[in-house]
Amino acid sequence: MTDSNLGSHRAPIPHPEGWARQDTALKGSAVPGPGFSLGFPHDPDFPQLAVATDPARMLEVFRTHLVPAPGRQAEIEACIPFRFRCRQSTSRCVLQYTLRLRERSGSDERRWEQSVTGVVYARQGEAEQQWRESREGDPRREIPPQWLAFEPVGFIPELAMLVEVFPYDRKLRHLRLVMGGDGLEQAVEPRLLDGWEAERRVLEPLRYRTELGAALRYTVEARHRATGRRATRRCYLKVYRDDRGAATWELLQRLSRPDPARPYEVIAPIAYIGALRTLAIEQAPGTPLLQLLLEGNDRAIRPVARAVAAFNQDDRGIVTRAHTKADQLGDVRRAAALVAWACPEAQADVAAVTAAVESGLPDVPAAPIHRDLKADHVFLDGDRVMFIDLDSAALGDPVRDPAHLWAYLTGGVGLDGVPAARIRAAAGAFVQEYFARVPAAWRARFALHCAGALIEVASGIFRRQEPAWRDKVITAVELARRALV
Repeated sequence: MTDSNLGSHRAPIPHPEGWARQDTALKGSAVPGPGFSLGFPHDPDFPQLAVATDPARMLEVFRTHLVPAPGRQAEIEACIPFRFRCRQSTSRCVLQYTLRLRERSGSDERRWEQSVTGVVYARQGEAEQQWRESREGDPRREIPPQWLAFEPVGFIPELAMLVEVFPYDRKLRHLRLVMGGDGLEQAVEPRLLDGWEAERRVLEPLRYRTELGAALRYTVEARHRATGRRATRRCYLKVYRDDRGAATWELLQRLSRPDPARPYEVIAPIAYIGALRTLAIEQAPGTPLLQLLLEGNDRAIRPVARAVAAFNQDDRGIVTRAHTKADQLGDVRRAAALVAWACPEAQADVAAVTAAVESGLPDVPAAPIHRDLKADHVFLDGDRVMFIDLDSAALGDPVRDPAHLWAYLTGGVGLDGVPAARIRAAAGAFVQEYFARVPAAWRARFALHCAGALIEVASGIFRRQEPAWRDKVITAVELARRALV
């Protein structure tokens, strides 16, 4: 069992015990045209990005400006860009980093990774104002001691940058309470344990997106009350900024009910804690498709195709939220704008692909779609296929799902080291099996959906700041252009 049921292509955020960061990539060899820099895009509204996106320079900046919490002496050994949200708003950029830390206490030494966020604003003085307001609210309050290596909020004058240290988050204030275990015993453990008695609890963050949400692993070492036998019980927590978790809770309650007639299952929910906007879900059985493909088990792709086809044709009316063609085109346009800004040399191809998708996609009857279908959001346990991460599930064009998975497979996301020919064969087998089980008319829209999905893949590569991101973005755009042919 891996932690992929929370999205392994997204690098996990650090926690005090530490774990290896997983970087994923598309392989590309594109060379920028004359006049283009290989560095981060210059933006006159945010001139500090030249420094803020340079890991070596930011390492020294953080060493200088992060203030240790009382009694702590953590050393910053490395700074790794994790996820950047640039040009998604004209008013600010949000930049997440992973810091590798070391702390000595007597003869003991501890190493871990720490998520830190920098926010820069277009309006002069905004970052300092936000910093002063945050300090007035006692930012250390409710933060678990083990996560308080540095002062939770800071200001870097030369970059006009507001700094937030996980788990402090101005727009996810309840995250601090969840990290402290607030309310989890009463809401989660009755169903998680059921006859067992908790002896030790461990809460570990797996994924964090500043201001948007977090995913945590909750592990309980327990003893059976009747027999004294000991075992480990585990579930996962998703912390939301808003009330989306409540909607997902209701959807999963309906979708996860057993149905032997269908070839797929959906991860079951455990509880929803409204006060903390936190959803607890079971641990998915089996192995994620991504891991199976990495291990060479390409035969798993056909059962997945059958399951996706069945989900897209499920007519029980359980999924009710709509995601229209206009919504989808909005997603593609936003991704295209970011890619064109990040890689000006790809602007013409991005514009051509986007125009083709906009003009070519027809209006079709809506059907259930996962909307975030990736190889780490599908688990296999023998013949069982299970979908996870259904926060985005909606009614839309069903062909979007197979195109989304195909784009991630063909783009090689999370599949470093796997021969490209093998991945193409697996992706081809998925397409063949899927379209053998859905209406024939669906196939005509597939190429357009694939092209749009690859633009979104390219956008994600840039946001995650993968190594050699520029080459990989350009390669993904080229794949999108070829998909139309």
